[in-house]
Amino acid sequence: MALAITITILLILAGITISTITGRDGILLKTNNATEALNREEVIKLAQMDIFNEQMNNNEDFTEEQLKKILAKYFNYDPASQLPKDLSTLILTTKDGKYNDILASEIYSENFSTNKKTVGSIKEAKKLVDGNTIITSDDNVKVTIPAGFTIPEESPNNAKEGIIITDSINESTGKSDGNEFVWIPVDYDLKVVGTGKIMAKESRAENYEGKDDKGRTNYEGVLYDFTETNSVEISSESDGQGTSGYREPDSNLWHDGSHGEDTFLKKIRDKLIEEAERYTDHATFIKTMQEDYNEMIESVKIYGGFYVARYEMSMEEMVENVATNKPTSKVGLATNSLNWKVSRRWYGLYSCAKKYTNTKNSVKSSMIWGSQYDAMLNYALTGDDKEKVTATGNGHYGSAIETGKTPTDKILNIFDLEGNYREWTLEAYTYDHRVARGGCYNDPKNNQKFTPSSRSWLTGTDNTNGEQSTRFTLYICNNK
Repeated sequence: MALAITITILLILAGITISTITGRDGILLKTNNATEALNREEVIKLAQMDIFNEQMNNNEDFTEEQLKKILAKYFNYDPASQLPKDLSTLILTTKDGKYNDILASEIYSENFSTNKKTVGSIKEAKKLVDGNTIITSDDNVKVTIPAGFTIPEESPNNAKEGIIITDSINESTGKSDGNEFVWIPVDYDLKVVGTGKIMAKESRAENYEGKDDKGRTNYEGVLYDFTETNSVEISSESDGQGTSGYREPDSNLWHDGSHGEDTFLKKIRDKLIEEAERYTDHATFIKTMQEDYNEMIESVKIYGGFYVARYEMSMEEMVENVATNKPTSKVGLATNSLNWKVSRRWYGLYSCAKKYTNTKNSVKSSMIWGSQYDAMLNYALTGDDKEKVTATGNGHYGSAIETGKTPTDKILNIFDLEGNYREWTLEAYTYDHRVARGGCYNDPKNNQKFTPSSRSWLTGTDNTNGEQSTRFTLYICNNK
């Protein structure tokens, strides 16, 4: 039974459909003949499946010797040879000679196991890790620390309590003095760990099926309604991509496509100069959203989760050049939609959220997706803060204050999900709106308080309401 479950998980990880497995005489059958009739991506995926199986059977441990054996299985590689320190310098040729340009780093790019790494051992070191590092929490959850981060002394050891990483550490105290993020673990089949709730699925909409221009499978987010300490999927055949319901990824909105581009998309191009061509017009923006979502999901599958900013988004400092402004996840005054540095509104917050970098460039940042927000809350339902997900009375109200200053408004070690600012996401609704989540400091004036799981869609993306901010997330890049 255990073997059957493992095989099922591996097939989902690889993204290989039943028809692909059974067609063309069957991919799994052909692995006996190494790489016969397989395409480049399939060879890499099969090797990664073997790696995952080794890790599953060895408590996430994986050694150089294990990698050598797997490379020898699929490629003309001598397992007696020494692996280079930089796996991106090892060029592999498939056994049938069909491909001779596959880098070993495309198959595996993590650190090799020596002794099992735990939260405690990382804390004890009091230094940033050099490469993407897999550890195991005290409650037996896999956590991937990106290069250039570490776990500070104030982090709990259990994932259900919200394991924190930071990009700057005080080496004498072991405490964080940098940007902080919390790990949300997701299984290889895109189910939030311990919940059975999927985060995304392959796109079903006619115009989104298949792959994007970068060869990645098109995914769509799975969204949830929350009731007390449970959640119910709201995505269905009538909701999702290609509809006017709650959906992502999508930029098929009236504001994105019908307003003059100098008002909206030009604002993005001004801030994201290096990738301005991805926002040339409405059509390129639609492609950009899908590609970014696919890349994030691919990272989640490879590394076992993603990170959510512990605090609502602030900015590094007040500077004249908005293109250089970078977001922060620290205690401080959150950056709202009226701030001159990020206008116009949702588009400005979107642009700034993408500009976080760390010294190792091991992560990419983004305004939080709706499916990431729901994955975060679904994981929170497994811990001690589950009652807060749909509750009121824990947030700050009356006026905006610095994020992180309300100790009661903390879920999974993440601050201000109920009060302070309402948070824009990348989720879309109808033909005119993006979705904001949670509550804000001004809610009592409207005779209601929103819970952390609440959705707000009554305001358009160009709305001048200053009660909206955002929260950004990180997904891990291959560290070569």
